[in-house]
Amino acid sequence: MNALRPLPTFPAKLDQPTDVIVDRASAGPRYTSYPPATQFRPSFGPAEAAAALAAIPAGEPLSLYAHVPFCSQLCWYCGCNVTATRDRSRGTGYVDTLIRELDLVAAALGARAPVVELALGGGSPNFLHVADLARVLDAIRARFDLTADAELGIELDPRDTRAEQIDAVAELGFTRLSVGVQDFDPAVQETIHRIQTVAQTRAVVERARLQGFRSINVDLVYGLPGQTPEGVGRTIDEVIALAPDRLAVFGYAHMPHLRPHQKLVERNAPVPDLTARVELLRVVMDRLADAGYVRVGLDHFARPDDPLVAAAATGRLGRNFQGYVVRRASRLLGVGASAISDAGTAYWQDEVDVAEWTRLVEAGTLPVVRGVAVDADDQVRRFIINRLMCDGRLDLADVQTHHGVDVATTYAAELDRLERDHGDLVVVDRARGTLAATPLGHHLIRNICSVFDRYHRDGAGGSPTI
Repeated sequence: MNALRPLPTFPAKLDQPTDVIVDRASAGPRYTSYPPATQFRPSFGPAEAAAALAAIPAGEPLSLYAHVPFCSQLCWYCGCNVTATRDRSRGTGYVDTLIRELDLVAAALGARAPVVELALGGGSPNFLHVADLARVLDAIRARFDLTADAELGIELDPRDTRAEQIDAVAELGFTRLSVGVQDFDPAVQETIHRIQTVAQTRAVVERARLQGFRSINVDLVYGLPGQTPEGVGRTIDEVIALAPDRLAVFGYAHMPHLRPHQKLVERNAPVPDLTARVELLRVVMDRLADAGYVRVGLDHFARPDDPLVAAAATGRLGRNFQGYVVRRASRLLGVGASAISDAGTAYWQDEVDVAEWTRLVEAGTLPVVRGVAVDADDQVRRFIINRLMCDGRLDLADVQTHHGVDVATTYAAELDRLERDHGDLVVVDRARGTLAATPLGHHLIRNICSVFDRYHRDGAGGSPTI
């Protein structure tokens, strides 16, 4: 898997007819984990998480994620776990508890672990006072070995970020920045309750560049109420002018049954149907390709010289709860209310409610409220799904090498189903021992992955696969 492959692995443009895509699209997990988070159960709790942490080999490099749930206001489209408040003093108490949770995680690991990657997300990490951000970094360095080449990334909300905050974050060692844009169209911003100007965003990006940030990512969302191809095209042009290193382009997941506030986005305009959604994505992909961005996996785009592109070319691309990443560690530990961890043998999630999360941590227990153990079959299926999501193809011999499993025998039913029901999406070459997505299949790669998902049922819930 070290030889360079022709780039891009996934088609740069949406080069398939809209009606064909609509006909084949379905609903399903985003596969940022396997088993998906829908399989997390309350029977998996603190004791199980502690055992999984203790089982991580000493010296194993880790990625660490810290969740800051606070935002100064609630965006109506948001599907994240956030607490809207303007009382910034709450951040100080939250950090006190976060540090206590770090103590609990470090104790459960049983040995001082190297951390090769740290990400702060939310919510809005810049909700915290700079002094509290510094306390988080100090606490991590005191309990873990933050390696000299560790990559530190942070999300910042341009509507609420001052120049001195960016300077301070850079001084703390952060070199990767992610900023949310979603859409610059004023009408769409009004609909989703997120007013953010191009000038605000540009000021953050330019200041970050000045302070030496090596990588800047912009998040965009398509499928929002009120979006039009023309408006999305203008947004993409404005974003391209900002010259970000990477873009993450997510399809809006409208789930008011889980996030009741999302119902508010329908006040001014309906949620676009699947046909409109495809046309919006087509505009995004075409303009990014014309601007020279390389498509990485399903929904990320990067400059040709970005490490994410090199990772995609050499089989080192990974996928986790942050999306597509350069694989630096095989385990991701999350701290903070609602944070999710992947210890390799298990996934789990912290308590979502901040008050209850605080109570659990102060009682001296890992604040884990649900999770799932990953059995041997799950691990093989996870490997298959991850490689398909990252590479758009799979060498069956790689599964044998990593897991000692003969896919042709063990998953014969899945291969038969791919050939029978998804021949337009994937080519199964049994002689060469490969699976390879077709041009249409690359755009609907989650459909292919779902065949290997033993928990998925066709027509079940999830976000649209386009």
